[in-house]
Amino acid sequence: MLKPSRSDNTAPIGLEESATFFAPLQPYSKVVLAVSGGADSLALLALAAKWRASAPTTTPELSVATVDHALRAGSTEEAAYVHDVANSFGIPHTTLTWSGEKPATRLQERARAARYDLLITHARTIGAGAIVTAHHAQDQAETVLMRLCAGSGISGLAAMPLVTLNTGMPLIRPFLALDKERLIATLQADGLRWLEDPSNQSTRFERVRLRSAFAALAEEGLDTHRLRKLAARAKRADIALAHATETAFAHYHIPDKQNRLRFAPGLFREPEEIILRVILRALDRMTPEKETPLEKAENLLARLVAGRSLRQSVRMTLSGHVIDLKTNGILVFSLENDPRRR
Repeated sequence: MLKPSRSDNTAPIGLEESATFFAPLQPYSKVVLAVSGGADSLALLALAAKWRASAPTTTPELSVATVDHALRAGSTEEAAYVHDVANSFGIPHTTLTWSGEKPATRLQERARAARYDLLITHARTIGAGAIVTAHHAQDQAETVLMRLCAGSGISGLAAMPLVTLNTGMPLIRPFLALDKERLIATLQADGLRWLEDPSNQSTRFERVRLRSAFAALAEEGLDTHRLRKLAARAKRADIALAHATETAFAHYHIPDKQNRLRFAPGLFREPEEIILRVILRALDRMTPEKETPLEKAENLLARLVAGRSLRQSVRMTLSGHVIDLKTNGILVFSLENDPRRR
């Protein structure tokens, strides 16, 4: 487990404090709580239930869903336990099973994708407006460290936001500023038992392997608190860069009657980070179903900047696109298989 932040506060979370954390849920008439049976999500269930009971006419209707990945013995019984706890609070519960053949590689990543697909479909079916998860401060810190290891840019280091809107259904994480110890203290105060997932100890998974390095990193000062600070600062910078990118995209875009995107030469007077983000946004606008790897976009940027400095033309392909830099500095994006380009 990642070392908690410098605060030793392990007090249970009270009703007034939890109402502050649950404020982002207020705009919705109904939400789905994603509860696995672990300490974090059971605390989410217990706190949300008490919050709802304290003001039933002004808080969202609650529903609980547990995803049974059917990957190990005991998962069905764990879902049944969550069902019983939810019923004790008077909240409806549904078990969502990941059926079919399981992948042999990238299991954790694909299980996560399946989990959210099941939750989103279920939420839409019952008329819920958002999904709520129990990700906490240690989860956030672990995510930052994983993305550092993966070589993520500023956007990646911003880690998990409080609310994610690009998943097909709003995903809300109200506990990102809370230490796990406080969630456990809340369950202990309520006399609630939680379940431990054996996969949380398996070194097959990257997140678990990284935890073995946390103690040493914390000794050097890179603890939960500082990793969360890094995420917050990266998020602040990412928002500013996104705003500058929108401005540059609109300012330098040249209208085109064909299925292309064109940009004026002035784009190359912008900082390279803004040019890079305009490139990524252009590629995403043309083929939103594809994701361009950051490193490949950075290689493209280097070629374009070098070509522009020498007043040379550059033509490259990337992610099914053709990118043309004209000698006059105009930058053109078109689809590789578009017959009108020929």
